Amino acid sequence: MQKKIDDYAFAENREMTEFHIPEGTEYIGRHAFYNCRSLHTLYLPHGGIEIGDGAFKNCLRLTHIVMAHGEGDCTCLKDILYDMYQEITASISYEDGSEALLLFPRYEYEYIANEPARVFQEVGYGAGYLYQQCFYNAKIDYRRYDGLWSRARISEETSVRARILSYRLRFPHELSPEAERAYLAYWDTHIEEFLAYYIREQDTASLHYFLENGKNKEEKAAMALKTAQALEIPSVISFLLDLTQGKSSGINKFDL
Repeated sequence: MQKKIDDYAFAENREMTEFHIPEGTEYIGRHAFYNCRSLHTLYLPHGGIEIGDGAFKNCLRLTHIVMAHGEGDCTCLKDILYDMYQEITASISYEDGSEALLLFPRYEYEYIANEPARVFQEVGYGAGYLYQQCFYNAKIDYRRYDGLWSRARISEETSVRARILSYRLRFPHELSPEAERAYLAYWDTHIEEFLAYYIREQDTASLHYFLENGKNKEEKAAMALKTAQALEIPSVISFLLDLTQGKSSGINKFDL
């Protein structure tokens, strides 16, 4: 017997903030979580779950998807993203112990009237829609995802670029040498911009990674400390002082 979540099972639930899809679930029914406006985190046991029409429609605060097993079919991740326009972060674990942390940027679109042809044309803004298409043969196409970096670095804001770059370098599942070089080259030319962003957001996981890897560690650490002091963020100043003195530890695997 198919294990499923029924149609409209949790629709209109305004109190639910997170939901763990039960192990063994094979189908999530139509509009099962429709209009669950407080739902922000969804936990999936795997990606091979069939998704009914509009299952997560109007879940406007859903921003995090956590998948326990990324092997095999990841169609349900693609289907969930299909209903989303907001930014989504997906953390995915694999049996070999590797992990991926992917940012799918938000996007917008509008219909523009082509009066001579008497038709409306859909025009999208941002790279988010293209990132949602990074699936092939029911699996995440990491090469295609990384290939969109050339687009994202032009169309996306600092907050998006800084996190895509950090997530892919810190969790390099199926990251090709070419893509790694592209991310690192961009980091080298945008150090000040990204350091300022990580400091303002108190993203110590990204700071730890970039200050402890690569060349010119002391120079980067000094730049980061100077920026944190200028921005007057005591917690980051303390973190950076501890880091330079070799005391910093306890960095989370997933910085969501």
